[in-house]
Amino acid sequence: MRTRGYLIGVLVLTACTAGRVFAAPGDPAPRSDGSVLHVDFEQYADGWVGPLNAGVRQLGDPFTSIKQKDVRILRDAGIAYEGQRCAYVSTNLADQRGRIILQRTFDAPEAANEAIEFMFRVTQGGTVDLEDFVVWSAMGYARGTTGITLYANGRASDGTYALDIQAGGDTPGRTAGALTGLPQREWIRFVLVRDRAGKTVNLWAGAPGKETWVGQFADIAPDIAIGRAEFGDVSSETSRGSGFWDSVRVGSVLGENGAIAAPESIRDLSKELPALDYPMATGPQRQLFVDDAMVESMESLQRVFHSVTKHPGNPVFKPELPWEIGGTWYVPFDVLPQDDGNTLRLWYGCYRRSSDKLTYTCVADSVDGLHWERLLPGYVEFEGSKENNIVWAGRGVKVNFDPRDPDPTQRYKGMTRVNGFTRMSSPDGLQWTMESEPAVTQAYDASSFHWDPVAEKWIASCKIWHDGHRARGYAESRDYRTWSDTCIMLDADEHDQAGDQLYAMWFAHYESHFIGLLKVYHVSKDRCDLQVAFSRDGMHWERPWREAFIPNSPEEGAYDFGNLDAVGDPIVRDGQLWFYYGGRSILHNTPPQDSNGSLCLATLRLDGFASLEAGETEGVLLTKPILVQGDTLFLNAEAQAGEIRVEIVDADNPSKVAGTFSRDACASITTDSTKHAVSWQGADSLDPVRGEPVRLRFTLRNAKLYSFWTE
Repeated sequence: MRTRGYLIGVLVLTACTAGRVFAAPGDPAPRSDGSVLHVDFEQYADGWVGPLNAGVRQLGDPFTSIKQKDVRILRDAGIAYEGQRCAYVSTNLADQRGRIILQRTFDAPEAANEAIEFMFRVTQGGTVDLEDFVVWSAMGYARGTTGITLYANGRASDGTYALDIQAGGDTPGRTAGALTGLPQREWIRFVLVRDRAGKTVNLWAGAPGKETWVGQFADIAPDIAIGRAEFGDVSSETSRGSGFWDSVRVGSVLGENGAIAAPESIRDLSKELPALDYPMATGPQRQLFVDDAMVESMESLQRVFHSVTKHPGNPVFKPELPWEIGGTWYVPFDVLPQDDGNTLRLWYGCYRRSSDKLTYTCVADSVDGLHWERLLPGYVEFEGSKENNIVWAGRGVKVNFDPRDPDPTQRYKGMTRVNGFTRMSSPDGLQWTMESEPAVTQAYDASSFHWDPVAEKWIASCKIWHDGHRARGYAESRDYRTWSDTCIMLDADEHDQAGDQLYAMWFAHYESHFIGLLKVYHVSKDRCDLQVAFSRDGMHWERPWREAFIPNSPEEGAYDFGNLDAVGDPIVRDGQLWFYYGGRSILHNTPPQDSNGSLCLATLRLDGFASLEAGETEGVLLTKPILVQGDTLFLNAEAQAGEIRVEIVDADNPSKVAGTFSRDACASITTDSTKHAVSWQGADSLDPVRGEPVRLRFTLRNAKLYSFWTE
């Protein structure tokens, strides 16, 4: 190893070289194309915690007791190197920590030899003391530090700082004062280029456009690609200082005619519209009227949303046995139909009073959905015995049955909250295996995982935070193992009660829609009820109704007075939709005395989420253009006090009736049924209009229309 010292302006540079050099010392500093990660902080959305926010994974250390002074993404053109925004960290006590973590997106390319560049300065004005303040540290996704780590040390009285370099190799260690005399108030561009085959990192530094090669250093872990980076005060024991960062790029070396990748942005699904194609194919999936996707116009009609009917025998299941009681909460996780078509299986959690928040996940079966029998598989020991129905000594979430997976050991899929959410699998829903690495890390406790049968992918409904309150995020996966980054999906808005928070949302595909059961925390009342949300694609959600779909009991101390949870997908049973839910008798923030909670049941008419209703004055509905796919048109409607007629009209000219499908030729519907067959004189089937763009015109009097479809 040899040492070279030389002067650039007022900067004294000391270079440590070893092995081959990636670029000649006199060459200008290369630049990065940012193809792996490009963070300029301009697209950062303030207040969000959880989603990957324009390349920022974590701002500070949320939800910890660690002291933090100042960790922000500033908005000030006078401070930022470029644009309006830059990152800022300041700590001045040894027991503080203030760090920012950047992360590339899950589908970003991996550069063979990463080129990293960023702008850094210590202060805008004045000077500070610096002790092991991290200017740059790169990490892999699942393993430790990679490349080299840069530390800043200096005294306020000097107005400068020195750069220490932590390197790897056969004799890993720190090179103190590898770069000295750096002014605290000026922007310095740092450029690092990894030669992963040569197991080295070359470093350049200097004022923008005047960077000079510092030296070549052994890579700490050359086999690990950069997935994240952190900087600031990363230790809560010894480090302190301040710093500004801007224009961070990780990628390949920028070629002469190369292009710089666009900066990272944050995706907010709540500000997007779903892509709907018209004419919309109309087959056996029932078209609900919970939104306007099928509505061109309405006259003298009112859309009415409906709540469930609670079962009079509630609660239908509650904790009773020793491993279920004496804890804090009883929380039902999921109810799934079994292969015999009659049996329902319940998974539920019993939260123990222990420092490690141990939860026993248990199972029970029911034939009628009302009376439950605990299974005794004998897998987990409790107080010296395996005579119990515990199948997992850990905290689970929604169970998914996946008959599509060719591996029989993967037929049941779940998650347990370990290091985020870690994947679990089971051949029978009873014997579970947990994987070693977390699958979803950008999510918090009230998250759930669901199958999208339309797009054939898995969807995560993630708990995230916005300005200190709970909100919902979205992630997806094709295999339940590799998940996308979390983005923004849904947040409370001006139509909610003041202070409301979106605590959790379970959803399922039902007919033409995704139905979301949204747990809304009413902070002013300290109670959580279940509202309903609707989506055509599982990504973009509407909340047209802000009343409770499953309300809290008004009676204080009742089984579902304080805190409700959705439990599984709606189940079609006995000609109704069955909704299982968890009920607690106490308020959200009331400490439970003994395993508070129960399993409850509520029912709804098939398709009964919303109806279009007409009184004595005739109401008219004209649909968007559709493509008829079936032979017969069916309605779910109540018309026992009035009538409903339908005519089929031309899609481009609604005043023109299609063939013989006029209103006058339509047989009146005058009864209440979840499946009315519509008929016309002179037409045996819908074959004359099959595959042709048409519209439906419904006329209603003293009637309610819930849905339509064709078979």
